[in-house]
Amino acid sequence: MPRRTLSRCRCRDNRNAHAASYNLPMPVISCPDCGREVSTFAPACPHCGRPSPAGGAPMPAAVASPVAEETLWKGTPSPKVLIGRVVGLILIAVLIPLAARWTATHTADLDQAARITKIGWLITAVIFVFQLIRLGIALMRIRSTLYTVTNQRIIVENGIISKALSEIDLRTIDDTQFFQSVSARMLGIGDIMIISSDKSQPAFMLHNIENPRALRETIRSHAYAVSQRQLFTRAT
Repeated sequence: MPRRTLSRCRCRDNRNAHAASYNLPMPVISCPDCGREVSTFAPACPHCGRPSPAGGAPMPAAVASPVAEETLWKGTPSPKVLIGRVVGLILIAVLIPLAARWTATHTADLDQAARITKIGWLITAVIFVFQLIRLGIALMRIRSTLYTVTNQRIIVENGIISKALSEIDLRTIDDTQFFQSVSARMLGIGDIMIISSDKSQPAFMLHNIENPRALRETIRSHAYAVSQRQLFTRAT
């Protein structure tokens, strides 16, 4: 075969191959309005103008799988904070009668000495009952306050008769701090301050928590994990 004829045949084959590649069948769907075929790449039906459900639908956003809420810590303020009041009650029951008895022994009049002793016991009883009532109310307030820390939020429930519940989302927590006085450090308790971007509760204190350093670290680490998961979800 002549060289020129062979070259023409090769050119014709190349054109046919290119044409075949451009004439591949295009995926189509039926238009819901006119029923005619519409390309899935078309933003709207060229026949009736209806937006194509395939071409106009946005790509589905990545949805993070929901994380089940788990309780990490639950407790009340430590009753150890009432040790000072208990010691005060004991001192009242001991020191006031001793002071009255000492005063009575240094009084020459027996009737006046008896009255001093009686008044001493009466004062002791009044102060003791008053302080005992205060101790009971303080204990009821401690027992009626419940702190719950989960992997999503911090729940605070308090109230003796009526109940109030508030919560702080871990995603809004900016910083955590804990404080211990000398006496609280000896008792192993402390206060944890939570600083958040929540406008209703920008700062909240968890009072008299046993082992506050460990609980603060638990809150801090899970708040960081939640914030990182949120950033990852937004980025994707």
